[in-house]
Amino acid sequence: MEKWTLRARKEIWFVPSLYALASIILTAIVISVDTVFADSVQNYLPKMFFTNVDLSTTILSSIATAILTMTTISFSTIMVVLTTYSSQFSPRTLQDFMTEKTTLRVLGVFVGSFIYTVLSLLFMKDWLDEQRVLASGVGVILAVICVGYFVFFIHHVARSIQVSKLIERLMKEGLVTVKKKKLLYKAEKIIFEKMDIPSSASQEKMELTPKATGYVQVIDTEGLAAKGKEHGFHIVFNKRIGDFVTERSVIAIVYFKKEKPEDVDLTAFIEVGEERTPLQDGEFALQKLAEVALRAISPGINDPNTANNCIRYMSRLLMEFGEVDADAITYLDEDKEKRVTIPQRNFEEILYTGFYQIRIYGERDISVVLTTLECLILIAEGSNQEIKEKVKNMWGFLVDSIKEDYFEPLDVKMVEEKKKKLSELLN
Repeated sequence: MEKWTLRARKEIWFVPSLYALASIILTAIVISVDTVFADSVQNYLPKMFFTNVDLSTTILSSIATAILTMTTISFSTIMVVLTTYSSQFSPRTLQDFMTEKTTLRVLGVFVGSFIYTVLSLLFMKDWLDEQRVLASGVGVILAVICVGYFVFFIHHVARSIQVSKLIERLMKEGLVTVKKKKLLYKAEKIIFEKMDIPSSASQEKMELTPKATGYVQVIDTEGLAAKGKEHGFHIVFNKRIGDFVTERSVIAIVYFKKEKPEDVDLTAFIEVGEERTPLQDGEFALQKLAEVALRAISPGINDPNTANNCIRYMSRLLMEFGEVDADAITYLDEDKEKRVTIPQRNFEEILYTGFYQIRIYGERDISVVLTTLECLILIAEGSNQEIKEKVKNMWGFLVDSIKEDYFEPLDVKMVEEKKKKLSELLN
């Protein structure tokens, strides 16, 4: 399912195409009513929806022009938002706006309505002059819907370019991925464990390489587990979701418990693309939050409050990552047999990935330093003892590396208070 979702999100035209198809079907229905079932239908619908052909042609022409204008303005607005996202936040956040359901739905409504009006005009023939038609009435309804969507889209854009909304959306993006893992764990479909390499002494094995160069975006674990049960194998991945691979990279090794089939093709269950995606890669959302924070504290923008907001939301994500902390995730089949093992970064690696750049570029900004310590305090308050120990292991990297020589005595006092509170929580 996630594989099809990824493909739908990659192709922006997919959702508008569905609306275009729906508009063609609607046009066929309305034209059938006007040409075949006109007499019977007019007895059941209000007469205000029916007009003569000349008036209907005028109405549909005006609606088509108006819808095309609204579509043009919407596309121009989208380009402005994309420019803002790229320059102010991060190029990685561009896909978030373009693949949003709201954006695609608005474009779909406009495209579908325009196609309906143009096709309806095509069927306004002379031999219908003495007959009242329904096409213009439906067109007016679609025009009203388009105006409503246009107003809603302008409101949506105004909210989308607010950095606080973007930060919250990125956090929720990561939370969704972690929530899926928790649900699978409760359903006993996965287990968290250390990397389990099956003994290959009495097993035949096969190396698996991808068909393209790029990032590992999605792995169809359900399909692989079903295939593993059918052919009797356990596939162990060497690469994590989100890692960059080439056609020569060995991304997994397949261990067969029975005789290896000749025509088994498992690359179809692995999607490799030109960019990372958050569908199964929750750490990508954390990286995007860190990038927004880094852009905010750059000299060109100089907005440390936005960076601090990002760091606080990162603490919420990190707490969730702590609850699914493991070296690997193993997916089970219906008989609870191990079929697919995928490595993942442990909590210390995730913590390092989230802060190693912020620690460098924000070391002279006292607000960023204090917020980083606040983030560690929030993680310690909301996590179990095992995660606290891992935070403690990162003490030297994240806390002792703070250069207090850069700050004034009052700043140093605030830093020491935060460090003391964190130390008490970890001990």
